[in-house]
Amino acid sequence: MYRTSRLSVLALVIVLLLAGCGGSGSKSDGTGLVDWPESSSIKTGPQIGNRAPNFRLEAPDGAIIELSTFSGKPVLLNFFASWCANCKEEMTALDTASKNGATVLGINYQESASKVTELAAETGATFLMALDPLSQVSRNGYKVTALPVTILIDGDGVIREIVRGPVDDQSIQELLDSIAASAQPEHST
Repeated sequence: MYRTSRLSVLALVIVLLLAGCGGSGSKSDGTGLVDWPESSSIKTGPQIGNRAPNFRLEAPDGAIIELSTFSGKPVLLNFFASWCANCKEEMTALDTASKNGATVLGINYQESASKVTELAAETGATFLMALDPLSQVSRNGYKVTALPVTILIDGDGVIREIVRGPVDDQSIQELLDSIAASAQPEHST
């Protein structure tokens, strides 16, 4: 009987572990890391030159945000939290970039919708923000270990720059200029 109980417990543990693997790191509600809708020969991963890990996350208002929907446009992806002083300081610069036409997407690290809404109201930030309550995207997808982190993703979904630490108006403009410069066709002389 004891051996049967041990085998039953072992079988249950195995089933739970397999169920928890979740393939691409997606939660049962369909949020988290997801595959890109189209295949690519570019390796996916959180390094410069790789395709950015695609994700589907919920916004504070309940809307679903997926990185791949921004294909064709450069994206400033910013990881932040309300308890991070540097994150709060850079909100104004990120919001200015957004209001000037840049696609800015903030990923909140492990906080509730009400905390993110409160931070947005406090800082005046109006750019798009998403919730990563279990840090599936932050930690598993992008290997974020300290905040803030800003990642510049080009229109093809490829990571071009990673800034660890706060950004300001000037550094954001330099990031955006680097994408614009790389998109310009070279002229032969």
